[in-house]
Amino acid sequence: MRRFIASGARAWLAAGLLGLAIAAALAPTKAARAADWPDRPIRIIVPAPPGGITDGVARLLGDQLRTHLGQPVIVDNKPGGSAVVAERALMAAPADGHTIMVAPSSILTDFPLTVKTPFDPLATFTYVSDVASMVHVLVANPALPAATVREAIAHAKRTKNAVAIANLSAGTRSHLLGEMLREKSGGGIVSVPYKGSAPALADLIGDQVQLTFEVVSNVAPLVRSGKLKALGVVSRERSALLPDVPSLGEAGYPELVMPDASVGVFVLGSMSSAMQKRIRDETERIKKSPRFREMLAAQGLEAPVPSSHAELQQKLAGTMAQNRAILGRLELSTAAK
Repeated sequence: MRRFIASGARAWLAAGLLGLAIAAALAPTKAARAADWPDRPIRIIVPAPPGGITDGVARLLGDQLRTHLGQPVIVDNKPGGSAVVAERALMAAPADGHTIMVAPSSILTDFPLTVKTPFDPLATFTYVSDVASMVHVLVANPALPAATVREAIAHAKRTKNAVAIANLSAGTRSHLLGEMLREKSGGGIVSVPYKGSAPALADLIGDQVQLTFEVVSNVAPLVRSGKLKALGVVSRERSALLPDVPSLGEAGYPELVMPDASVGVFVLGSMSSAMQKRIRDETERIKKSPRFREMLAAQGLEAPVPSSHAELQQKLAGTMAQNRAILGRLELSTAAK
C-alpha cells in the first residue's frame, strides 16, 4: 500500500512538474504574440452606420493604426440593437487583438441599465482606451420663446404638453438628460423617442419637436447658422465650439451636469492582459500625437484628458453609479422593473 501511495505521489509530482513546464513554455509565446501584434489586417467593428461621430473616430483611428503598424485596417459597420449586433460580432471573433470595437462609452455606463441583453456587457467587454470626448448641449427650435434652460422649463410648465423633447435611443445620454429635464418641468415636457440623431434633428429644425440634447459637434454648425439655438452645455465649463453658450453648471443646474461621454476602443474581457496593454499603449500613443488631435478638432471633437487605465475604469464606474441613481429616481431602470 505504501508503495502504491509513493508511486501515486511520484506520478502526481511528475504531472505537476510537466504542467509547470508547459505553462513556462507558453508564457513567452503569449508575450510574443502581444509584442508581435499585429501580424495580419485589423478589423474595427463600429455599432453605427457610416457617417456620424463614432464612425468618424473609428476611421481616424484606423488610418493612424494603418500608418503606425503597417497592416491594413478594415472598418466594419454593424449598427442596430442598441449596439448588440456589433457586440455579438466582437464576441464571435478571436480575442487576439485583430478584432476590436470602437464605440461610445455608454455601452458600459448607460446601456446596461436600460437595455436588456442576453449577455452581461460589463463582464464581457473591457474599455481599454478613450479616444475622443463628447459633450452634449441642449438645443431648441428658434421659435421656442426661451433663451435659457430656466426659461424653457418655465415655458413648459405654463404651456403643459406644448413643448416636446426628442429623446434618442433608450439608454443614451440624450435619453437620460431628456428625462431629467422632463422631470424638472413637472411633466410639462413631452418625450418623443427617436432612433437616431438625423431624424430627431430634422424634426427639431422643422419644429415638430422643440428640444433635444445632442453632441456639441453635431449641432454647432446648425447653431451658428441660426437653424437651432443652444440653451446650455452639459458640463461645468463652456465648450470651445460654442463659447457664448453657458454651461448648465453656471446656469444653476449642476444636477444636470454629467461626465463627458467618450468614444474609444473596446476588446473582449477574455483577452490577455498583455494584449490589452499592447492595444492601449498604441491607442494612447496615437491619441497624444498633435496630428491626431488636429484631425479630431476638424470633426469638432477633442482628445480626452490623459488618464491611466485604472483612472479610466474609475471614471466609468462613477458615471454608471450616477446613471443608476438617476434611473432609480426616474424609475426607468430595467433592473428595477
